[in-house]
Amino acid sequence: MSPWRQIGSKWLVRDRWLCLRADVCEIQNGTIVDPYYVMEERDWVHVFARDRQDRVLVVRQYRYAGNVECGELPGGVVEPGETPETTARRELQEETGYLANNWLKVGKVFANPARQTNFIHIYLASDLSIRGEQRLDASEEISIEFLSVADIKAAIESGEFAQALHIASFYLSLEFLGRTT
Repeated sequence: MSPWRQIGSKWLVRDRWLCLRADVCEIQNGTIVDPYYVMEERDWVHVFARDRQDRVLVVRQYRYAGNVECGELPGGVVEPGETPETTARRELQEETGYLANNWLKVGKVFANPARQTNFIHIYLASDLSIRGEQRLDASEEISIEFLSVADIKAAIESGEFAQALHIASFYLSLEFLGRTT
């Protein structure tokens, strides 16, 4: 398969929340695709954080676009100048108040390479200790709880833990743990 050739591009939105462009592309057979929308996004991290009882730290927060409260793994956006691991450590502490002494990278996956440019970096965190209060952004209201793997699987089945990317990170982390333990 041959990459598409970009023959034009214009920004439609470019701010701190969203960068959206409309490209004009030519595919191998000469067909012109106009417009082809691309969202340029910064990379994200997800943290599979386990306590000594082998429970997973889950955050719950309201998601406006879906008008739903979601169970998720802690995580967030990689800020300019940060490494994904630095972001994972920062987001765990900001969203939950916890620190972890042990970190392992599970891997990285595309969020949606059909429309988005970013990756999700997945980390395992263990040997947790509470280090203070949450430090949430003005738009965040997050509750936390520790759940067993079985409870999270049940929440996935019931639709309570329903974000596809968090589900993928959850199962990739379980697979990684199965290979390393």
